[in-house]
Amino acid sequence: MIFMGTQTIPYNKTEEWGKVFLKVTAAPFPSCIKKWQTFTCHDGEHGLKGYNLIFTEKGVDEAVVEIGKVISPFWEIEGYGWKLEPLLGISDSFKVLEKGR
Repeated sequence: MIFMGTQTIPYNKTEEWGKVFLKVTAAPFPSCIKKWQTFTCHDGEHGLKGYNLIFTEKGVDEAVVEIGKVISPFWEIEGYGWKLEPLLGISDSFKVLEKGR
């Protein structure tokens, strides 16, 4: 399963976010998380936006709990936002479309 986590960070909190990020990524990820890639960009006047592509084993429940544990230290940052969405590949998207017919 692949998840996309979108995070928002106010400009005045980027230094605090960087410290938490280095701490969180220094620890090994749980075994249900196969790969985690983070990308950032400017979000206009609002701050920074981060996109996290998280590749997990097939068991979704455990992965969602573990992702929450990894992200929880960021919740202490005032103005921080997080949204987690499951992604479908093209072949799975077509499977969903076929079910609707």
